[in-house]
Amino acid sequence: MVATDTTTRPRTPRTPDTVVGGRTLRLAVVAALSLLVVVVALALPAWPAGQDMGGTHYMGLLAANQPWNLLLFMAVPVICAETIAVTELVILFSPARAGRAVRAANRYAGLIAGFYFLGVFVYLMKHAVIPLTADGGWRGPADVIAVSFYLLGLVPLYGISLMETRVVGAGWDQQRWLKLHATFVGVFLVVAHVAMIVGMLDPTVLGWNPTHTMDDGSLMDGMSH
Repeated sequence: MVATDTTTRPRTPRTPDTVVGGRTLRLAVVAALSLLVVVVALALPAWPAGQDMGGTHYMGLLAANQPWNLLLFMAVPVICAETIAVTELVILFSPARAGRAVRAANRYAGLIAGFYFLGVFVYLMKHAVIPLTADGGWRGPADVIAVSFYLLGLVPLYGISLMETRVVGAGWDQQRWLKLHATFVGVFLVVAHVAMIVGMLDPTVLGWNPTHTMDDGSLMDGMSH
């Protein structure tokens, strides 16, 4: 009978060079993936706009090309954020019940959300924000607020993805890490709901005039985009 060595081998200590090398690799991978998302988003053609109902461009975006725009621009990011929020509550308040499935859902939703919304952000900047700004097509403060707050969702969602890839917070203790993670989730839900509420508002309530006075004094209906 051959005796086997059951002693546990000590782990090789991580040197500062190893830590820096791992962080550099993670940063390089995240940068490459982010660049790929940006390139793909810039290459995508503009989807045909639906019938102009005279509301904010935020609502026009969600109402066009049903159900695809609603799914791509609202359902996917919101479902990811709410998945993170619900699983975060379980992890924070019932860590003993937070099994692998809960933690995996939290992690992968966080990984997907930021990179996905980065693509949404770039796509809308190219096909909506820049053209509307250049052509003066914004429909008053409500339009600007709704679209701006929607796009601000990139900050918390991308921040969550940076945390999940350990580009941010790799050396933090669990309490500090979870605190910022939960804060990012809360910030996204706030800006998303502000965008939703203001986006449903009639732009004329905040002063948008749907008609324009021409040089000859005649009136022209508001521009549609």
